[in-house]
Amino acid sequence: MDKVKFIFCVHNHQPVGNFDWVFQKAYEMSYKPFMDVMLKHPNLKWSMHASGMLWEFLIDNHPDYIKNVKKMVASGRLELLTGGYYEPILSSIPDKDKIGQINKLTKFLKDKFNYDARGLWFAERVWEPSLACILAACGIKFVVLDDAHFASVGMNPETLNGYYTTEDSGHAINIFPISQQLRYMIPFQNVENSINYFKHLRESRQNPVSVLADDGEKFGLWPGTNKHVYENKWLENFVSEIEKNSEHIEMSHFCDVLESQKSSGRIYLPCASYFEMSEWTLPAGAQMEFENVLHAHGADNTLKRFLKGSFWRNFLVKYEEANNMHKKMLRVSAKAQTYAESGKPMREKILNHLYAGQCNCAYWHGVFGGLYLPHLRNAIYKELLKAENIYNKSFLKTAVWSVVDFDLDASDEALFESKTQNIYVSPTHGGTIFEFDGLKHNYNFTNVLTRRFESYHKKLKDNIHNAVLAGTDGDGVKTIHDEAVKVKETGLDRYLSYDAHRRSSLRDHFFDVNTYPEHFASASFKDCGDFAGGHYNYKINAKKLELWRNGKVYVNNEAYDVKITKIITPLEGDIGYTAEYNIENNSKNALEIRFGVEQVFAFSSKMPEDTNLIENTNQWKRVDEGLNFSAEVSLDISCDFWVSPIETVANSEDGYERTYQGTAAVSVIKATIEAAKNLKFTLTTKII
Repeated sequence: MDKVKFIFCVHNHQPVGNFDWVFQKAYEMSYKPFMDVMLKHPNLKWSMHASGMLWEFLIDNHPDYIKNVKKMVASGRLELLTGGYYEPILSSIPDKDKIGQINKLTKFLKDKFNYDARGLWFAERVWEPSLACILAACGIKFVVLDDAHFASVGMNPETLNGYYTTEDSGHAINIFPISQQLRYMIPFQNVENSINYFKHLRESRQNPVSVLADDGEKFGLWPGTNKHVYENKWLENFVSEIEKNSEHIEMSHFCDVLESQKSSGRIYLPCASYFEMSEWTLPAGAQMEFENVLHAHGADNTLKRFLKGSFWRNFLVKYEEANNMHKKMLRVSAKAQTYAESGKPMREKILNHLYAGQCNCAYWHGVFGGLYLPHLRNAIYKELLKAENIYNKSFLKTAVWSVVDFDLDASDEALFESKTQNIYVSPTHGGTIFEFDGLKHNYNFTNVLTRRFESYHKKLKDNIHNAVLAGTDGDGVKTIHDEAVKVKETGLDRYLSYDAHRRSSLRDHFFDVNTYPEHFASASFKDCGDFAGGHYNYKINAKKLELWRNGKVYVNNEAYDVKITKIITPLEGDIGYTAEYNIENNSKNALEIRFGVEQVFAFSSKMPEDTNLIENTNQWKRVDEGLNFSAEVSLDISCDFWVSPIETVANSEDGYERTYQGTAAVSVIKATIEAAKNLKFTLTTKII
């Protein structure tokens, strides 16, 4: 019988914008101790992929780690995989950026370790068939994907072996399947279970190959794993048992198998990722239904392999904010490529900022915080705006409004872009400002996440009284996909409020007399008008954007014909804008209104004054010392300001957590508009 060729590959990554202390913690709890164990076993081969920004951190802070990598590579023990330098979802970025990102990391590995990488790691294993052509053009010989990809075309994961070959437009690439069974087994089950599994493979297959390729952070950084993997010596015992069973198991490299074995056959895989991702990308309602199907039928492995949810790109449908970042990235990519092809001197710098803004983690949400973490979203915008700044210095001559379908939903948006600020307006969604960038700050001041229902919220509600406080549930180690409900604080169900519309600025509300600030804060009010999410007509006049809508306002079961006109004018020399409002009562009776203009600001942290009612004033100001700016809203008439924090509740690897996303400030005007009369005022928003 042939030995089992076991390929042990770890993928190490920290996202752009993550805190320095998180990088350091991951190094201390996972990357370094893993390396220390492998150094003690000089006869064992293993494979590794690390993202470019993590390599940079290690070079700057832990040169000894880099020396050990060099030593292992030179001895032939360690195989390195390339990928997108800043860990993008390759299928979601333009082809030129795909090639640029891959070539950047491949060149880094060659320059730093004198290693010619032949294999590629896919971020989140997100595969689309057309990628084969791009990969082949980059000199890639093999990639690593989940056995769930193979199961989705009818192949049995239990019989997969070695590697398979696919092609696109005649360009071939080899694919190694990752064993989901090993992913769930290692390091969570006893070492003996893994050894017995390998022995079973040896007895049941010819030239057996088994691949475990998964996050390196599961070896020490995931909850409970550091003690389990290192203090209790799971990893040491695992590799020691492999050495003891060398007559059954041989640790190998992907390239060894490529050179020693033929392809197991031709395969064409659909758009897919690992199985859990197909669940997370479903809309919340569909995700709950899918979970019910899995509970009913998931234990039947024969049936389960024909079950899958959606694919990665639908995160851009599920979350408007993810789509906003993605379409901003595409817009900046076009600008960066124009700059790069022009022969300007900062070509590498602008592309690096663009590539960093393509890091995948902030664009989606599953069991990790991802999109829900403001510092990750802010980092994406920061990098994209830095790239845009470089472009603007050479190519942006005049500040103008333009009309484009920015978010690619078949409806146009109005974009104002200058060297100091961007103001993006959606006429079809309430005539609101959905992106407001300060180019000096490299910051999107409206980068606030909408509170929306997630499928796991039901699970939290159902188990809130017996939820476990994170960090207090003993020493057991479990996969992050475990069913237990952990919370980072008690009473999280109190914060499960859901917004009727995306959180953006200049959203127009009509409140009834029984609506108070706390109702707005908890989204437990009914809008009396049809303006908040309504379609506004628009026209551009020089540097002004005029929007108007004829709609209805309902008071005491009576419908009033109302027209709102608002003219948005960017400030010159400052960051901000004015909005000139004209509210016309085109009805036969006087209209008593409580009219509110909602604005949102992505401050860096929550402050006590973010819950506030300021009555009979004409100005509101909030200082953000962390980001060194102030937001100021002023009106030329008296109003009340309803101020409330926007906080979400999301699942994470450590448990359910509450996250401050930003602050809403609503200018509420109380007035009576006589029949056929109007109310005019000007609102000014300024960043100082």
